Amino acid sequence: MSRRYGNAQTIGSLVHQNTYFMTKQVGEGFLAVLADGAIDSVTGAYGAILACETVARGFVSLEDVEGQFTAQFARAAALLHERIYKGRPPRVSLLAACFIGHDMYYRNVGGLSLASFNGRELSLAKEESGRLDRRGITTLLCSQGVWQALTEVDVEKLLSGRAHPYRKAQNMIEAVNRRNLKDQRSALAVIVA
Repeated sequence: MSRRYGNAQTIGSLVHQNTYFMTKQVGEGFLAVLADGAIDSVTGAYGAILACETVARGFVSLEDVEGQFTAQFARAAALLHERIYKGRPPRVSLLAACFIGHDMYYRNVGGLSLASFNGRELSLAKEESGRLDRRGITTLLCSQGVWQALTEVDVEKLLSGRAHPYRKAQNMIEAVNRRNLKDQRSALAVIVA
């Protein structure tokens, strides 16, 4: 199945970019992983990179997607404890979604958002993990910086229309930047159609 996707991000008013993402083709599936290091430091940035790369590299097949998410999220947490946070709880949010046919499997820990837009209304996934039917759905994976600057109505407008997901993601981050908020967090948007 052909997937169209796009991404964009902004550092906001932070000194360091603390959000990171990766996408990966896995057989006939498509994997998107996002992380937010939550703090404005090199440590937050490194934590986000380490979490994304751990999940993406460890996700190797479309068999037992939920089991792979569980294993790779645990591996990422262990590496964050070992290499960065030295036994303290990691301050990294992590979201992964795997698109297979018309289904999307996801796992989300922390403050990142997974939203589905059916052309009329936006709905947010509230559960930590699950499986959703994506027929006719545009999916938005994003950081808190998007919601800090934009309302749900803004996001619906930006996801509407026939533009390519890359253009929609660029427009979303341009809208975040236009708000020019004093304490704007870094904002990251990945859109899959």
